[in-house]
Amino acid sequence: MFYRIWMLIVKELIQLARNKIMAPLIVFGPLLEMSLIAWATSAPIDHLPTAVVDLDHSAASRAYLTTLANTDTFDFNHYLAHPADITPYLTHGRVVAGIVIPQGFDRQLESPLGSRPQVAFVLDGADPISAREALNSAEGATEAVQQQIFTTWNGARSEPLSLVQPRLRVRYNEEMKKSVYTVPSELGLILFAISLVVAAVGIARERELGTLEQLMVAPIQKVELVIAKSVPAVLLGYTSFLCMLAVAITVFGIPMRGSWPLLLGVAFFFIFVELGIGLMISAYAKNQIQGLMLAFMWVMIEFFFSGYGVPVENMPHILQRIAVFFPIYHYMIIFRAILLKGVGLAAFWPHVLAGAAIGVGVMSLAVWFLGRQQWE
Repeated sequence: MFYRIWMLIVKELIQLARNKIMAPLIVFGPLLEMSLIAWATSAPIDHLPTAVVDLDHSAASRAYLTTLANTDTFDFNHYLAHPADITPYLTHGRVVAGIVIPQGFDRQLESPLGSRPQVAFVLDGADPISAREALNSAEGATEAVQQQIFTTWNGARSEPLSLVQPRLRVRYNEEMKKSVYTVPSELGLILFAISLVVAAVGIARERELGTLEQLMVAPIQKVELVIAKSVPAVLLGYTSFLCMLAVAITVFGIPMRGSWPLLLGVAFFFIFVELGIGLMISAYAKNQIQGLMLAFMWVMIEFFFSGYGVPVENMPHILQRIAVFFPIYHYMIIFRAILLKGVGLAAFWPHVLAGAAIGVGVMSLAVWFLGRQQWE
């Protein structure tokens, strides 16, 4: 049995070696994609084009704008005369935010018992990430200005503006860098996509080339064929994973706080789980193009349930229940826990058991599905 499996593996590796494009593309293509995403998300969101309407033209309004500019979030590219002029700039995408300082801003700040000035911020919600960053910066700068004014009103005595002052402490991502979340997520998604795509075209390629019938009449079992088709996908997927992981840690500074053997072992384990789905797709597909399209469709479904785009906890209850049947949901939780939090197996063993159960079921279905296909 082992000799037959070994010879089938050699055949698969020879076929990969003859394809001068596939193997390099699978290894270095995802590495380039992850690097571009990490590069794009590692930089903070700043220097957003902003339109300003200063109806007060006072020292206080200029000082307030200076405070906003010092956050480096806003670039005051356009100074307009009327608040209505901001709308065309937002509509055409020339600015992300607009700031309107009302008349009497300086006078209202001088009186502690008078009305409070209301500065208007108009944000482009079509770009929610930039808009949210602009809102956070505006609130922070405004809070600082309010504290200074309140201190002046109280005779230079610094007192809090509210009875409760929050003191925040961020764990595992002290600088709140988006890349610390997006890069590991992208790495996990690419790892699963590579394994799925390579496995999805394996049997379909044999059918398209007309060699599948020869394999089916050969003295080999279905499970041996499944194992042989799995090994090249594992090698390519794992090689690509190691390259991406090395770049993520050494180049983009993603922390590695957990156990290396545990991280590498879990990644290797979940590759096999994903292979079962790819082999089922490959057994059903009539040609490689059909296999690639089905694999692409499945990758999109897994992307949705991975929690990368939308947190699973924010989904409707029924979708949260469905997510537990996808291996990528469990893998993402485990991967981030090891990489970013440095926890051990005791913290996520239920997800490992869930992945094992999914893997046994998927591989069994793959072998059963493979044996029921028509090979003509």
